[in-house]
Amino acid sequence: MSKNEGKSSFQLLDSASAVGFLAYSASVTVTPISLVILANELNFSLTAGGALEVARSVPLFAMLLTAAVVAGRWGKVRALAFSCFALAAGMWMYSFAHNYTFVLIALALLGAGGGLLEALINPLTQDLHPKDSGRYLNIINGFWSIGVLLTVLIGGELLTRDVSWRFLVAGLGVLSALAGFFYIVARHQQPEGPRHRASDVLGHKMEILRLKHFWTIVPMMFFGGAVEGAYLFWSASYIQIDFEASPRAAGIGTALFAMGMIIGRFAIGWLLKQESLWRLIVGSVILGFVVSLAVPFTDSLWLLYGLLFLAGLSVASFWPSIQSYAADRLPVETTSLFILLSCAGLPGFAFASWLLGYIGEHAGLTWSFGTVPILFLLLGIFSLVEREMDSHSRQSQKTKA
Repeated sequence: MSKNEGKSSFQLLDSASAVGFLAYSASVTVTPISLVILANELNFSLTAGGALEVARSVPLFAMLLTAAVVAGRWGKVRALAFSCFALAAGMWMYSFAHNYTFVLIALALLGAGGGLLEALINPLTQDLHPKDSGRYLNIINGFWSIGVLLTVLIGGELLTRDVSWRFLVAGLGVLSALAGFFYIVARHQQPEGPRHRASDVLGHKMEILRLKHFWTIVPMMFFGGAVEGAYLFWSASYIQIDFEASPRAAGIGTALFAMGMIIGRFAIGWLLKQESLWRLIVGSVILGFVVSLAVPFTDSLWLLYGLLFLAGLSVASFWPSIQSYAADRLPVETTSLFILLSCAGLPGFAFASWLLGYIGEHAGLTWSFGTVPILFLLLGIFSLVEREMDSHSRQSQKTKA
């Protein structure tokens, strides 16, 4: 048994993960808030702008697939510290980019660094709080949203004051390096547990992939990631282009989306009962669907601000709650489970970022946001399918007993 098993208090290593999420979310958000200026300076299109997220996501996805092997050999905390330093190196490289190709290379390095953070922070939180993971996963993931909030507010203000995006990116590299040092300081709190060989890790993943129940949760993660990616990546550009607003105004819009996520995740963390996860997910889908229907028809920036806040509330629960829900339902090794679920969520995030950029290039961003209700609808459908599968599975177990 781990010496941390059963503990329900916030620990130093939780704080390190919170800072890690701040750095990771900043690395994801700095491109959307700077995208219009970046595209004008380096002369690329909206479609190419959406492709930037794909360039970041491909190496991130590759690192996700190898993260369990890295963690099994060196431990989650060491791997997380290394990933923060890789993230810092990518940010500093990004700040020197002089053309689109250079940006793609820098974002690939950011993706490689972010992949281990994405893969291992939530499993580490699960290890620290195995009996109450839904609460702590939502709290720790709330710091992702805080990172988004601070990046878009501070970044939007600096860009409006004509501070170069390069200084903003370089400064975020410093934050990433600090997160790495924080993990080194807190490494003594890593839960004790077996180190797995590559063959063991592969065995865990194959065990999960053989479960039919796992494949009903995969599309939930995909579309949960997609709706978050749609708002997070394109809200700032939508405000600047369609509402002819400043980077400051764009930052406020994305910040309100992030604020909705922060309030949602911390409220869930404090109030949620573990057995209520599925009802929370479905309720969030309903709210998000209604809000997303209104966004394309809004011609008031102030009304759009309110809708973005509600959109943030609606998507807050998806990523951490679906993972925690899966950990409750599937009797498998949780690190491999969380990594495989992230392998479903991140392509959804990247797909929506590319899709909205492609539609925006050819028909305008208003039409782009018209696709978001479809993403919510698909998430709702697969949530209902999963519930039916879960009920059938439980009934079968009772019959066998």
